[in-house]
Amino acid sequence: MRIWTLLLFVTVLCTCTTSENITIDGVIEVPENRENPDSRTLKLVYKVLKAKEADSTKSPIVYLQGGPGAATLVMEEFWENHPLRNDRDIVLMDQRGTGKSEANCTEIGATIFVVLRDDLLGESQYRTLDTILSNCKENLKQKGVDLAGYTSKENAADFEDLRKVLGYDKWNLWGVSYGSRLGLTIMRDFPESVRSAMLAGILAPEIDYLNNTVQNFENSLFFIFNRCENNIECNNRYPNLKERLLNVLEKLQTAPLRFDLEGELFVLNPQDALLVLFFSLYDRNSIGNIPILIEAMETGETEPLNNALKNIEHLYTFINWSMNYSVMVYEEIPFYDAVAIDQYLKQSELGSGFASYRSEMQLLADWHSFRAANFEDQPVISEIPTLMVSGGLDHVTPSSNAKKALKHLKNGYEVVFPDDGHNLFNPCFFQIAEDFLNNPLQKPNSACSTERNPIEWNILNPIH
Repeated sequence: MRIWTLLLFVTVLCTCTTSENITIDGVIEVPENRENPDSRTLKLVYKVLKAKEADSTKSPIVYLQGGPGAATLVMEEFWENHPLRNDRDIVLMDQRGTGKSEANCTEIGATIFVVLRDDLLGESQYRTLDTILSNCKENLKQKGVDLAGYTSKENAADFEDLRKVLGYDKWNLWGVSYGSRLGLTIMRDFPESVRSAMLAGILAPEIDYLNNTVQNFENSLFFIFNRCENNIECNNRYPNLKERLLNVLEKLQTAPLRFDLEGELFVLNPQDALLVLFFSLYDRNSIGNIPILIEAMETGETEPLNNALKNIEHLYTFINWSMNYSVMVYEEIPFYDAVAIDQYLKQSELGSGFASYRSEMQLLADWHSFRAANFEDQPVISEIPTLMVSGGLDHVTPSSNAKKALKHLKNGYEVVFPDDGHNLFNPCFFQIAEDFLNNPLQKPNSACSTERNPIEWNILNPIH
């Protein structure tokens, strides 16, 4: 919870036209569970940003959002004037159970953040969160929601239905984070529909995410400490970061940091401290704030912590946790090795910050009883041209994920940005992607990705 997505009708809602931009809004209706002939239907909302070159015949790009559980239509402004829209349609659709596509229990994220404010650990936290999730499940039961339908396989079939409705012969997939898992599922289940795939932050089916979460986080965090140590300015300003963090975690166990966050009390305990650092690792800009955050935990300077926590609160409310839990439970829990994780946690130097990890896994397991077969844990074998992009500092989907997946992709290409984290939206990435789109069977020129872009450490300023 804390450390961690054929009966067919179309209704055209409106077509908005300007001199150079045409946007089409619509709804498709799909079965909630295609394996159940009596399934109810869902209305999924989509938007097509037509290519600015009206006579372009190039295959469109369909954007596959991450999460799982994040809304997609909120990306319209990002894509509206993006250069890739000049000669290609951009297709956006809120995935089932997210955004405007019949999202369920939309208040959970905000409620969870309220729980974070208190100094709850272990059994007390488990009981509180279990009550929240149980209330959501009771609400879903009354509405007739079939949680077995919220999987990547069903999600992929939704996009295939959308492609048919829109009349595209083939399209290009653009998937980020969980969207890469969704993209690979589309490539597996509907290969004839895909011209090419651009995937970033790779979460392939064969990657057992839950088994690696803690270790990936520790590896990236300690690597960042080494980066700071090897930078003269950072090391002079923030020496001995690892030792200082370990001391902070020990102190917070018995004396949590209490401060005001937007008019209400927030109690920062060890797991909250790691949560702040976990979310700070997502982006190279926030990575530069990690040393000042550790210092703030030492000194009680609350401004950096306040700003970091506001960002976390926004992300918690942005994700639809009902969809997130349903996908994660179905596709990850069957392959979770609790014994191995327990052993690793006992050896972890950050162990005190993971005090509630086991109970969080139990909350996941209790969400529903549906579990994927081994087929959903197998690599995707494909000849579809695929560009896989990773950040060298990525703590969620490290570059090793892409290397594993590429072994099974005959026409797959790898690009690594050594100084970026999980968030990879940069000009070089888009240039490489454009070149790949224009000629996906030719290895793209990725020279710009090797140009070093060192972390800009926050030496003096509070976080904004």
